[in-house]
Amino acid sequence: MRVMHMAAIIPLFGLLLAAAPVRSADLSEQTPIVVDVDLGSKGGELVFRPNTLTFEAGKLYKLVLHNPSGSKHYFSALRFASSVWTRKVEAGEAEFKGVIREIEVKPGGEAEWFFVPVKAGTFELMCTVPGHAEAGMVGKIVIR
Repeated sequence: MRVMHMAAIIPLFGLLLAAAPVRSADLSEQTPIVVDVDLGSKGGELVFRPNTLTFEAGKLYKLVLHNPSGSKHYFSALRFASSVWTRKVEAGEAEFKGVIREIEVKPGGEAEWFFVPVKAGTFELMCTVPGHAEAGMVGKIVIR
């Protein structure tokens, strides 16, 4: 078995680094792509508008969830939530970090979810308030 000495490995490592494309891993340097979604409507419709969302892996997004209706709604997409890296969720004067399972938006409220998709797939979206999904408050999320 042939063993390379450290003196030989270090220059090889330097050549590999020099040949690698330079990409910034600092997401704070990216401007988030803003995507607005209405949860319900002023008229009481049980819908997501839009009801199909498409994201690209590796990009920073700011998903703005508006609830113009008179009842609370959930943005629930469990498989999607485990396929993104969440930077933070902001709602009112609070900021949440870590794993997000679903977001409840109260009547007239708004929440902002900053995330980076990391795993491709197609995911179900629904409002988990009893009866809302059955009444049509469902959608689809795609990560490419």
